[in-house]
Amino acid sequence: MTAPFGVLRPLALLGWLFVVVDLIGAAVMATSRGGDAATRGLGPSLGMALALLAAIAAALLWIGRAPERDLLVVLGALLAAAPFALGAVVTFSRQGLGLLYPSLRERSGRRLPSPQYAFPDAAGRDAALAIVMNDYAKLDTLLRASPGPDLTARDERGVSLLGLATNAAIMDGGTMRDLEGLKLLLAAGAKPRPDDLGPEESLIERVTSDRSEREVMALEWLLDAGLSPNTPTLDREPALFHPRLGPKAARLLLARGADPMARTANGGRLDWSPVTYQADLRRWATALALLEGGVPVDHGTPPGSVLARVLRNGQSGTTDQERADPAFRAFMAAVTR
Repeated sequence: MTAPFGVLRPLALLGWLFVVVDLIGAAVMATSRGGDAATRGLGPSLGMALALLAAIAAALLWIGRAPERDLLVVLGALLAAAPFALGAVVTFSRQGLGLLYPSLRERSGRRLPSPQYAFPDAAGRDAALAIVMNDYAKLDTLLRASPGPDLTARDERGVSLLGLATNAAIMDGGTMRDLEGLKLLLAAGAKPRPDDLGPEESLIERVTSDRSEREVMALEWLLDAGLSPNTPTLDREPALFHPRLGPKAARLLLARGADPMARTANGGRLDWSPVTYQADLRRWATALALLEGGVPVDHGTPPGSVLARVLRNGQSGTTDQERADPAFRAFMAAVTR
């Protein structure tokens, strides 16, 4: 097969350009140290595969210089460009991203309508609006009325009054006054349920990140009202494996009966403990709080071997700022005794 020279030469140049960029991308991936322990080897592996693909493309382009071998130039250029095509599919196509992230297949990108707070009873609708408008005097009046709002009802999204009040209590930019709605509902007899925030979020996840003192107080009140410290997250993981778990929340959960021997359902981390998980995320203060609360460093054989591997894999990514962190130093001192 012979292609017109005017087409073949730009195609060959483009192919060589793609080869160079592929090799640069392969070098970046091969030297990457990001990610957690379960995925840290993925970058170097992909880098090696990309380098091999670039080498094959380069060989085709080189051999294709000879007469009557124009087809090899076309194949080499297409092969070199393949990573870009894949990248475009993954980046711009939701279905492409869904190949890597199943949650994107499960949750559509549709824009959700504005909440209507469509509780089945009029008192519930009025109470929801009082919470949203931070009108806690009106909420108090509604809760004292007879009949009062149905504390077990949910709006059109599956969110209960307690869920609304929890969100209002800990929202960014709020004040301690915003805890009032949650306090009033609990005093009126509302009982926390794991799905009070609807099917898309677990109640216990919402209040365990220690972003503010209000979150810690909200968690404490909900636990006092009957929320189990062993309530699973939306991903069916123990709360101690929550990726944004804060140290104060960790101590509180353990003090209220969270299982220190909890294990993850992740098949690649069955021998991890919450300490192992939080250390892998480099959340040193949380890992230290769990360790001090009696959580084992891992479930490996021998004990400590899994954590040692996780720390060793992440050692090259430890910054000077981390090394100066008192929580990091205290954690490392505790696990290396």
